[in-house]
Amino acid sequence: QQVNHDVHTVCCYLDVGLCSITDEQPHVGNYRLLKTIGKGNFAKVKLAKHTLTGREVAIKIIDKTQLNPTSMQKLFREVSVMKMLNHPNIVKLFEVIETEKTLYLVMEYASGGEVFDYLVAHGRMKEKEARAKFRQIVSAVEYCHQKRIVHRDLKAENLLLDADMNIKIADFGFSNEFTLGSKLDTFCGSPPYAAPELFQGKKYDGPEVDIWSLGVILYTLVSGSLPFDGQNLKELRERVLRGKYRIPFYMSTDCENLLKKLLVLNPGKRGSMPQIMKDRWMNAGYEDAELKPFSEPEQDFGDLKRIELMETMGFSQNEVKKALDGQKYNEATAIYLLLGMKSSEFEVSSEPLCNIQRTRPISDFNGSSHSPAHLRSVTTAQKQRRFSDHVAPSIPPPVSHTKRSHANSVDSEKKDDPPGSLLVTKPVIFATMLTNLCPATPSSQHPAPSSPSAFSVTSSSSTTPDRGRFSRGSSSRSTFHGAQLRERRPATYNGPPASPSLLQHTPSSGATPHRGNSSSIIGKFTSKFARRSSSGEPKDEGRESKPRSLRFTWSMKTTSSMEAGDMMKEIRRVLDANNCDYEQRERYLLFCVHGDARQESLVQWEMEVCKLPRLSLNGVRFKRISGTSIAFKNIASKVANELRL
Repeated sequence: QQVNHDVHTVCCYLDVGLCSITDEQPHVGNYRLLKTIGKGNFAKVKLAKHTLTGREVAIKIIDKTQLNPTSMQKLFREVSVMKMLNHPNIVKLFEVIETEKTLYLVMEYASGGEVFDYLVAHGRMKEKEARAKFRQIVSAVEYCHQKRIVHRDLKAENLLLDADMNIKIADFGFSNEFTLGSKLDTFCGSPPYAAPELFQGKKYDGPEVDIWSLGVILYTLVSGSLPFDGQNLKELRERVLRGKYRIPFYMSTDCENLLKKLLVLNPGKRGSMPQIMKDRWMNAGYEDAELKPFSEPEQDFGDLKRIELMETMGFSQNEVKKALDGQKYNEATAIYLLLGMKSSEFEVSSEPLCNIQRTRPISDFNGSSHSPAHLRSVTTAQKQRRFSDHVAPSIPPPVSHTKRSHANSVDSEKKDDPPGSLLVTKPVIFATMLTNLCPATPSSQHPAPSSPSAFSVTSSSSTTPDRGRFSRGSSSRSTFHGAQLRERRPATYNGPPASPSLLQHTPSSGATPHRGNSSSIIGKFTSKFARRSSSGEPKDEGRESKPRSLRFTWSMKTTSSMEAGDMMKEIRRVLDANNCDYEQRERYLLFCVHGDARQESLVQWEMEVCKLPRLSLNGVRFKRISGTSIAFKNIASKVANELRL
């Protein structure tokens, strides 16, 4: 009934209006590209709207010409794995499009952002909230293990939240299939979440490294900090191998006991998934709904309402059936899956669409300019071919794996949490990061020290008093692959590819640019940022007169009952004071730049004034676009602290 209602809504959406999509709008297939929501070296992630259904999606755009053979193989494997997965707490793949130079992965859009951002904005979770999230995470990971897939890069940055604040596990770039008796030997993942056997270079079965990462995630959710941290990789490795971590005074005994099953140095004694799912803490408050292995429902490929609607778009029933049964992940598959999304996962725009076409030409989209000069169309008949039809590298067949024994308990003493402890007690604003990079030089930013009395030491981890609070700014928090831990190498890409850099950015037409007084390198190639009178308000009469209402992670520091226009003036004042370059993309949205590319401190981010739903308040949304997280954290925290709202 829910799906039928949604299909009816889409029918209404398709029938309204007589305007067409202009050729100047950047697009990929049936998707209109809206804005960049993530960047790296060889790829970017775009928020896009499916023109036939109005659904929002995330599209990872990967420059294949920049990938080495190892990265290409990993990319094939990522797509192959995502096609195998159908779980409500795992990001769904909708469509795969390939041109000669570019690969487009069309995926589910998780509008709530990263769990990492949630933690830095709100601080640690109450155990009840952490339990609800952790149950979803465990359910999804156990499901992967059922499918003989190990993720190998579980971390707070790869845990997304949808519009209803449900978990969506993302980024399967380091995943692999495992077979008992056939050991894996690749070190990959993020060092603070990596199991000790990986640091030791030992071979492993697979699931046990995910289980260790689950322990780090649970600790992070409940405490707001990492159990193992260090100023550099060597220090972090030593702490992980010592296997000691601190238990905060407020952590319940049941939660502590669960951690003792997860964070066990000996992988053979580490808790198994069945043990974790039956754990007392996991099921507190869920006595009538004990966590069970996820039972994958049969795929509904025979919804006549959706198929009938697709027939009006020019698809035949046979064509739809072939696409779904053959797991083609082409435009027919994507439309069928998008039509089946429940209402809370999308909002039908009031913007009319027409000239509905089955397939738009694919544009190799480079940069954010909307000018036709930046768009090179490739027709379906010319260079487009579907990645889904490409033969992926062979992967060993799956077999079952054995359970692992219970961990040994370790006594711990709980103490009070003093001022200045490493818990995230005050919301700090900093945003998303694509962390699949090789190690850089250790951060010179030393976090504020914390008193040892905040925690009791538990055998399985160690954290010295100068351990940093929860942040991902240091180089040791990047995702690594292969032998990168054993030897420092020049930065080469090994993870899911990242995107072209800021220097290709061109301001969209009508934007109001502003150039700060900074002597940073960006000043040399951003003459497009024209100096604006500090007292002048940008002319934006044609824009929306009110900020958009949006659910996002916010802190008390960045909320106000002040008028949105006055908040924008205050934001510009603080940006000017900190020598930030910025341009006004929309009435209440600024694109900001700060730092020096030569010193790896160049950062791009968005600042937007939004209305908080159901509250008579406006909030400032920070969203990192590119740059290292430590550089972003430094400038974003400074800007947030100086705002007088």
